[in-house]
Amino acid sequence: MDKALFYDHLIQTLRVEAGHALNASRDAAEYATDEESRAESKWDTQGLEASYLAAGQASQAKQWIEAIEELQSEREDLLKNRVAVSLGALFVCSLGGAEECFFFAGVAGGHSVRIADTEVTVITPQSPLAHSLLGKQQGDSFTLANGRAGTILSVE
Repeated sequence: MDKALFYDHLIQTLRVEAGHALNASRDAAEYATDEESRAESKWDTQGLEASYLAAGQASQAKQWIEAIEELQSEREDLLKNRVAVSLGALFVCSLGGAEECFFFAGVAGGHSVRIADTEVTVITPQSPLAHSLLGKQQGDSFTLANGRAGTILSVE
């Protein structure tokens, strides 16, 4: 897989996620301040709940935007080829007979990107998977905390 193509696709999908979160935040904020959501009794918390939702969505949008900014600031370093699993590595593992593709980044952990017929999951240094794979090279075997064994098939 072309790492630069993957990277560009990752940034694009994060922008879409940020846009969705911003739109959801605006919608929830509008509903929270709408006349229809005005409390009819002291037990009616619909407007308050909508304002909490708006704040949560705004926070999520902020996280996506910060992730985009961080990834873009590290673009040159992340796109360098790697021989071992480390920040910027795009790698494929065999886990339980299935091939899984990962990208090691400092942010956006758990975000998945489908490119062509391959789904790539972003992992961060905080993930248990990263702890098991850090420094591993093509051909190295590993065992996850749950006892599942795997092999590194390729590292870019």
